[in-house]
Amino acid sequence: MQISHFVDGVRSDVENLGRLGGEELSSFATRLGEALEPALRTRLLEALDVVVAEANVDAIRQRLGLTLAGDEVTLTRVEETPAEPEVPGEFTARFALRLPDDLKARIEELAQRGGASTNSWIVRALSREVSDSVERGVQRAAQQLRGSGRS
Repeated sequence: MQISHFVDGVRSDVENLGRLGGEELSSFATRLGEALEPALRTRLLEALDVVVAEANVDAIRQRLGLTLAGDEVTLTRVEETPAEPEVPGEFTARFALRLPDDLKARIEELAQRGGASTNSWIVRALSREVSDSVERGVQRAAQQLRGSGRS
């Protein structure tokens, strides 16, 4: 897909609207369309970037990629083999967990799509979250607001 196709379309629309107001407005609309071109390109690329990011939020094995070569923008699917996080120790500890039925069903579906047992999927998800939290240095308690107040 070429970005210039969309930029030229918007520019043409602005120029056509300008023609409705006479010679002076038409001239202004032409200059405005030319001036808008770099901003339009930037905004279109930003919008595509957001679309790709949103599509990748729930992606398990396939992610979208955005490639820009001159005026040509290409969306590609990137097959990912997720790195298995190391899980130290044996599976000897037990943890009782109550979940809403719909969340349990989603976890089971994701595990099945990923070719793993529900237990393995949960262990990997928890391991990733723990390692990500350690890497970010995030302490959840530090993000909470505590105290008392009066109105």
